[in-house]
Formats: sequence, structure tokens, C-alpha cells
Amino acid sequence: MTVGETTARFTVSTRSERRRAKRLGGERRVIEMFLDELSGSEVVWDVGACVGTYACLIARRLSSGCVVAFEPDPTNRSRLSENLSANAPTERWRTSAVALFDTDGESVLQSEFVEAGGGHHYLSAHGEGLPIEVRRGDSVVASGYPAPDMLKIDVQGAELQVLRGLGGLLDGVNTIYVELHTEKSKRYGTTTDEIEAFLREEGYSLTHLGDPTNGRPGAYLVRAQR
Repeated sequence: MTVGETTARFTVSTRSERRRAKRLGGERRVIEMFLDELSGSEVVWDVGACVGTYACLIARRLSSGCVVAFEPDPTNRSRLSENLSANAPTERWRTSAVALFDTDGESVLQSEFVEAGGGHHYLSAHGEGLPIEVRRGDSVVASGYPAPDMLKIDVQGAELQVLRGLGGLLDGVNTIYVELHTEKSKRYGTTTDEIEAFLREEGYSLTHLGDPTNGRPGAYLVRAQR
């Protein structure tokens, strides 16, 4: 897979992975923009990393920084680690099984897909699913992870909770790429307008980057910069 001047290798064995490798989630232009902003020394948090579409390409571009890839789904996380191992030395990346949120505790992860490469997961306090750990971003750093310089967030509606959970870490983050979901954010009692307002209140200027080209309904991409 090549985006701009960066090439990464991915294991592809499921329909979702083949579709993701071919279409890059409909985000090729946005991924290239993200990569072009890297100097090579950043700590980048990929929140909702799935199998590593962003994380692997980012790791390939880093010379002294690292990418921290958060993925609570065990099937995707296993493939994520495999893909990262194929593309960069271990000092360039770390993975985490926690789901970033605005509280520390436990939740249940539910999914619309079960195969590797499926990215439609959401947290539910009720119902059946996979018990997982949720953590605030500032708690993750307190436990030993490096603080982020840049963020990529794609968490199927829980964007505001992730941002709030970063707390004072946002003071050190100048660039955020985030996928917002007009309908899925309602699962968490928020709206995309509220998420955008939060970012502006934190001092970010927002640029709307359009919808993913694979036609996912209700999703659009935003770059927040200060």
C-alpha cells in the first residue's frame, strides 16, 4: 500500500481487510495530508487504530518518534501488531488494548463485524459484548505511555469522551485529525456540533476535509489545528 511517498505492507486475509487495503477507508487524501505534516520525531496517538491503516504508514515515516495505537478489539489488535511488526522496528510503535474515554473503569465493546478489518465498534454499559478496560488519556500517560504531539481519532461516535479524557494533554497537541459521526455520536449523548464546539473552545481552528470517499453515511473528517 502506497500513499504519497510512503509504502507499508499489510496482511490481507478477510473481505474487510481487502476492502480496507484497496480503498484506505476512503481516506487516501487525508492520510497523505497527515503524513506530510510529520517531521519524524513526533509521538502520534492513533485512537481507534483497527488493523493499522494509519499507524503503519505513520510508523514508516517516523525516524525518532513513535506511534501509540489504541485498539480494544482483540482480533483487530492482533492484526495491528502483526502489521506494525512488518513495517517498523519496535521502538517506533506501541499498542494498547484500552479504549480511551473520559473515565477510568470497565465497559462492554460491541461490534457490527467479527472479522479482522471490521471497524464498527462501540461501547455499551449494557448488553452482551466483550468486557474491556476504558481509560482517560491522561491516566494512560501517568501509567508510562508517552504523551501525544498529534492525534488521529476514529472511535465511532465517542470522540468527545476521548477528547475530554485527555485533560491537560491537549495543551501539547497542536494537530488533531478526527472522524466525526452525526448519528453514532448520539449513542454517547453528544452531537458533532458539540464536539466541534469543544475543539474551538480549546483553541483549535477547524477545517472540514469532507466525507470519506467510500460513502459511509453520516461520517465526515475534520482537521483541528492551533
